[in-house]
Amino acid sequence: MAESKDSGGSKGNTNIFAYISFFVAALSLFATMYQAYLNTRYVELIQTSVLRGETARVCKDLIDVYFQIKFRTEAVAQAFEREKNPNMPSVIAESSEARNAVSRFGAYGTYLANFQGEEKRQQYTMLARELQRIVDVAHKTSVADPAKLFEKADEMFVAMNNDCVRSATTRL
Repeated sequence: MAESKDSGGSKGNTNIFAYISFFVAALSLFATMYQAYLNTRYVELIQTSVLRGETARVCKDLIDVYFQIKFRTEAVAQAFEREKNPNMPSVIAESSEARNAVSRFGAYGTYLANFQGEEKRQQYTMLARELQRIVDVAHKTSVADPAKLFEKADEMFVAMNNDCVRSATTRL
C-alpha cells in the first residue's frame, strides 16, 4: 500500500511541473510580444524625430533662401539702375545669383511639399514661379522700389512659413 501512495505523489509533482512550465512559456511569450511592441514604438519615435528635424532644417534653409532672393533681386535692380543695360556683366552676374537662389528655393519647396500633399506642392510651385518672374522683371526693367515686386510673393511666403511653423509644433 505504501507503494501506491508514492506513485500517486510523483504524478502530482509532474503535473505541477507541467503547469509551471506552461506558465513560464506563456510569460516568456507575453514578454517577447511586449518587447516587440516597445521596439516598434521606439522606431516610430526615432522616425518622427528625424522627420521633424529634417523638416525644421529645410524650413530654415527655405526662409534663408527667400530672403537671399529678396537681397539678390535688390542687387539686380541696383546694378541695372547703375548700368542701364541688362547685358552688362555686373547685371548678368547679379541676375545669375538671384536665379540660382530661386532655383534653390524651388528645390527646397519641392522637398518640403513632398510631406505636405499635392495642394501644397502647387502653392509652393506657384511661389517659385512668382519669384522667378520677379527676378526677371528686376533684370529687364528699371524698378524704383524692388520691395513692391514682392507684395504677392510675401503673402504666399507667409502661408509657406505658417506650414513650417505648423509642422514644427504639431505632434506627429
